[in-house]
Amino acid sequence: MTGEPLLQVRDLSKTFLSRKGFPVPKTVAVRAVDKVSFEVGKGEALGVVGESGCGKSTVARLALRLIEADSGDVRFDGVDVLGASKGDLRALRRRMQIVFQDPASALDPRQRIGEALGEALRVHGLARGRDVRTVVERLLDEVGMPKVAADRFPHEFSGGQRQRLGIARALALGPDLVFADEPVSALDVSVQAQILVLMERLKAERNLAFVFISHDLGVVRHFCKRVVVLYLGRVVESGPVPAIFDEPLHPYAQLLKASSPSPDPDHAVAMAFQEGEPPSPVNPPSGCHFHPRCPFAIDQCRTVSPALRTAAPGREVACHLYPE
Repeated sequence: MTGEPLLQVRDLSKTFLSRKGFPVPKTVAVRAVDKVSFEVGKGEALGVVGESGCGKSTVARLALRLIEADSGDVRFDGVDVLGASKGDLRALRRRMQIVFQDPASALDPRQRIGEALGEALRVHGLARGRDVRTVVERLLDEVGMPKVAADRFPHEFSGGQRQRLGIARALALGPDLVFADEPVSALDVSVQAQILVLMERLKAERNLAFVFISHDLGVVRHFCKRVVVLYLGRVVESGPVPAIFDEPLHPYAQLLKASSPSPDPDHAVAMAFQEGEPPSPVNPPSGCHFHPRCPFAIDQCRTVSPALRTAAPGREVACHLYPE
């Protein structure tokens, strides 16, 4: 990344409290995000990858302040997001938008598409009266939808069409940054390709920055230039997409690569990792959270949490196997 970053996230953390157990429930703490840091430049696409439950979506909601962080710092174009007043935050949200994973639940089923897209324009005073319809039709055309879609309800569209509408709604206020939270995971493969092509075109035409959240390494490799790998709420590796995907350093990143489907049926990958689900975030392992599944774990991994350190130019890894 060159120049001043558009978005800076530093040591972002969030713990959720939950009541579990029967017949006497107890309050347990779930460390969903643990000192996550990254930067996004203007017009850049940053990927955030990891297994389900690793904190990817929570990071997006914290950065947008849809939920409040426990600690950390988020700055958008130099402005403190977490400390912003309601008025300042409202102005910031015109420039930061999100595309949600499930396009069906992201749209109000009782609201026509024209009303859903035009609502933000009216709330922020960007269009009034007949001008709202004009802008809505322009947005629909931009995402490849017919103008008559404005008069229909969400249930009248396919999943791919609804995601196009979700993208149009995110674009309505002319943002500089879009968080794409698993935007194609609920779609068929052929439709995924269409949505990715659309997002690539919009990125180029509008000079949009993206934080692209996904568990699909192939999608991230296609769309993003840099990537951040999360495991149980912590960043374990970050750097350029080609370097991390071709030669991952952290054992967890190596596991993700080994688990990714290969188009070559004769290409088999020997996996020495422990099988099974990730540990529970309610009671994560001590030291490096990945050590119970890591074939390279040493005694230090079991007791000391590794800090992110520079392993190569532009690359950071949180692993005791790579001393700085």
